[in-house]
Order: sequence, then C-alpha cells, then structure tokens
Amino acid sequence: MQESELEKFASWFHHDFGVIFENADEGVETYLGSLSPERKESLVKELGQLLRDFPGKENKGLKNAWLRLGAQWWDREKSPKILRDLAAKE
Repeated sequence: MQESELEKFASWFHHDFGVIFENADEGVETYLGSLSPERKESLVKELGQLLRDFPGKENKGLKNAWLRLGAQWWDREKSPKILRDLAAKE
C-alpha cells in the first residue's frame, strides 16, 4: 500500500528533525521545495482534512493522529501552527 502525501510529510518529522534543521520552518520549506505542484496540492488537501477531523483546542487528538501518521517530532507550540499554516493554503 502506497503512503499518502500526508504520511510522507509526517515521516519527514523524524526524531532528528529538530537537530537537522535550525528551525521547523526551514525543515518544512525544504520538504515543500522537493514537491511537484500536484503533490503539494494533495498534501495541503489531506492536511486540511486532518485538521477538520481533529479541531480540538488542546491539540491532543491532532498530536496523536500526527504521530500515528509516522511523525516522531512534535513541538507543543510550533507543530500545530505549522500544520494550520500549511493547510490554510487550501
């Protein structure tokens, strides 16, 4: 079974993500720069759906869903903002 664009993106946030990149925005921009317009559009749509599925203010459901998708890095303040800012491009 092939990974979704969202799963591929989540996997980008591996346990060394915070060490490899100076900041989270740099890591996200690096990833997005490697995508074709079609893949980026698909990612934004899938991310928008994830945020609609997990809208809670405490982000616990979103965090758990994000980790289930394959992410290992989560920053309580930065991660929700990154995901929401990217999904806003939908």
